[in-house]
Parts: sequence; C-alpha cells; structure tokens
Amino acid sequence: MTRLGREAARHAVTGAAAPNQNDIIRNRLRQQPLTRTAMTSRIRTLTALLIAAAALPAQAFDLMEAWQQARGYDASFAAAGYDRDAGHEKAPQGRAGLLPQVALSADYSRTNLIQPSVAGGNFTTHGVGVQLTQPVFDVSKYTGYQKGKTSSALADTRFAASEQQLIVDVAQAYFNVLLAQDTLASTQATKKAFASQLEQAKTAFEVGTATITDTHEAQAGYDGAVAQEILAESDLEIKRNALRRLTGLDPLAVQAVTPALPLDQPTNVDLDGWIAQALANNLDIKAQEQNLALASQDLTEKRGQRLPVVSLTAGYKDNTDNSTLPAHTRASSVGLQLTLPLYAGGGINSRVREAAANENSAKDKLEATRRQVREQVRQAYLGVTSGAALVKAQQQLLVSAKSKLDSTRLGKEVGVRTNLDLLQAEQEYYNDQTQLAKARYNYLLAKLQLAQAAGQLGPQQLAEVNAYIVR
Repeated sequence: MTRLGREAARHAVTGAAAPNQNDIIRNRLRQQPLTRTAMTSRIRTLTALLIAAAALPAQAFDLMEAWQQARGYDASFAAAGYDRDAGHEKAPQGRAGLLPQVALSADYSRTNLIQPSVAGGNFTTHGVGVQLTQPVFDVSKYTGYQKGKTSSALADTRFAASEQQLIVDVAQAYFNVLLAQDTLASTQATKKAFASQLEQAKTAFEVGTATITDTHEAQAGYDGAVAQEILAESDLEIKRNALRRLTGLDPLAVQAVTPALPLDQPTNVDLDGWIAQALANNLDIKAQEQNLALASQDLTEKRGQRLPVVSLTAGYKDNTDNSTLPAHTRASSVGLQLTLPLYAGGGINSRVREAAANENSAKDKLEATRRQVREQVRQAYLGVTSGAALVKAQQQLLVSAKSKLDSTRLGKEVGVRTNLDLLQAEQEYYNDQTQLAKARYNYLLAKLQLAQAAGQLGPQQLAEVNAYIVR
C-alpha cells in the first residue's frame, strides 16, 4: 500500500473525515523541506507557466464589448458618475431651507462680584434651551429649493451626455486602430512591391536590359515606402494606446469590420427633421436650458434679498440664576419675526446686477449651442449620406486602380510601360485601399455622431453599428 493509501486508511479506521488526495499531497509538501533541486524545479515550472500564459492570444473583442469595458475602466466616465451623485445632493440641500430648523443651546457662567463688595457676592448662571425657526415668507430660500431641483436635473443631463460621449470616443478610438492597421498593411504591401521592383531593376541593369535610372527610381520608391512604414507603425502604436487608455483591453485583439458593409441611409426623416429632433432632444441644448433656468432662479433669489423675511419662532428655556429671585425659571415662547433690509452698503443691488448679467450670458450661450448643434447635425447627416456615396465611389476607384495596375504590369512586360509607371500604379492602388478603409470607418462613425447630435445615441444605436463587426 502506498503512503497516500495508508494515510487514507488511517482516517477511515479512526472515523475522522478523510481528506481528499489534493489535501494529503499539500500536507506532505508542507511537512517535507524543499531541497535546492526541488526548489529550482518549481521555479522553472512556474516560469514556464507564466511564459505560456503570456504567449496566449488576447481575447478578441468587438465594439460593443469595448464600450462595456470602458464604462467600468475609463476614469473620466467614473468621475462623471460621482459628479452626478454630488449634483443629486443639491435637491435635499435646497429643500432643507424650507424645513424647520431646530437648535439646542446650553450655557454656564460664574460671576465674582467686585464692586460693591458684599458677602456671598459670587453666583452662577446656567441654563438649557431649544429653539425652532420655520420660514414663513422667504423668497431666497424658496428659490434655493427650486435651484436645488434644477441642479439635480442638470447633473443627470450631464451624466447622460457623458454616456453618449463615451460611446463616440470608444468608437472613434476603435476605428482609428482599424484604420491604422489597414494603413500599415497597405504601406507594407507597397514596400514589398517596391522591394520586388528594386530587385528586378538591379537584375535588369546587371544583364544590360535596363538603365541605372530604373534602379534609382525603384530605390527611391522603396526608400519612401520604408519611411512611410515607420510613420504608420508609430501612428498605429499611438492609436492602440488611446484605445487601451479608454478600455484597458489589449488593442491587438480588435475585430475588423465586415468587407460587405451595408450602406444604409438615414431614416425617412430628412435633414430638417433631424435638426428639429436635435433641437428638442440634444443633451447639450438641454444642459444649457437648465443652466439658463438656474441663472433666472439665481436672479430671483438675489432680488428676493430686498424683500422682508418672515419666520415663525418657538422656544423653550430652562434657566437657573443664583443672583435673582426666583433662582430657577422655565419659559416657553412663540412668535413671528420679520426682517427687512434697509441698507446693505449697495451689496444687494450689485448682486442683482451680477445675476442679471449671468442670465443674459446664459441666454446667449444657449443660442450659441443651438447653432452649433445645427451645424453638427448637418455635418453628421452629410457624413452618412455623402459617406455612403463616397464608400461606393472608393470601391469603384479601387476596382479601376486594380485594373490599371494589371494593365501597367502587362505593359511593362511587353515594353510599352516603364518601371516608373508600374511603381506609380502600385502606389495608387494601395493608397486607394487606405482611402476606402477610411471612408468606411468615417461612415460608421458618422451614424453614431448623427444619433448623438439628435439626442438618440444609446446602446441600441451602438449595437446596430457593432453588427458590422466580424466575429
């Protein structure tokens, strides 16, 4: 019987709960000291496991998964959530000004009478009291309550705008990575073609069928492709870092957009309809409208400082004063208190003028935001409509460029086209590939930007774009 078997049998005889085999092995390893050889073996095994784990491919993700990850990773979005929570506290703070204010007070004092000097001239005073104050008429406090509700709603609007902006930012970073990858691939293909042409030119020059000019042209094209490749690699690394900053995901695992991209036009609503929707639903406009409401309420609050304030007061006082008779007294009181400012050094009028200027500023900012949103809607609408036409045009241009490349390659073989003609045709073809990819990504991004401008961007619109991602 093995050692493990004997240990299991011993637990069975004693009636104790028999540990599983992993527990027995773990206990034996703890009891036995490790030799240098065993320790080295374990370290090598652990190192091998870590290397194997690092070598595993990153988990592929699409646009929707990148956005979901960014919601929990992006620090700016997390800060927007806390800003919303802080803004929600404005409502109870404003409401508190309309509720009763209750305060407890207590005092104690000892007096040593110096003049005139009498026997027993030392006495103490102490007491405790409760005071309640309830506003009856106070324009400033009522307006503060309204401002608290508006500020709380403004916090929700700003957070909703942050959610929409996060969708656009993630999509922009995602498509930037794809475009940078496509650009690098086209640059590398151009470099490979130029390298092949350079090799052929050198061979032709050595056998005397071409001039040194062909070699120099091919060398210049190859050197230019090398420089472009360096720039493309640097740009790709920058775009990947931007996506990683937003999502925390490995940008090497982004999924590509399907080649057969449906080119949908906006819904049956025309441009004027989209503008009308934006003016009614755009979150930037809504936030500025709430800012204007806050400014108007602030002006009302400042003007209210000129009006009388009426408060209901009630109190109870239990007091002991050894210098008077009777020494112990208890009293309650109820009354109305009116306060009317007569002169405050001009501060109230100054604050009113300041609030009026802020209100006018908020009105102009609202109008500026509306004009800006109209422009954003026009740009995004054209980005979708003209973008779809541009994608089709670029697709046809790529077909034509491929035909031109094939014809130029054949013409060079029969001697009617030069090496420079072939290099230019190859460069144009790969450049058209990049332009087609750029048009496709701009079209998809414009769909999201149009929904954002109209105040309709959400997970559903993102899912529609994500449906074009290859899985």
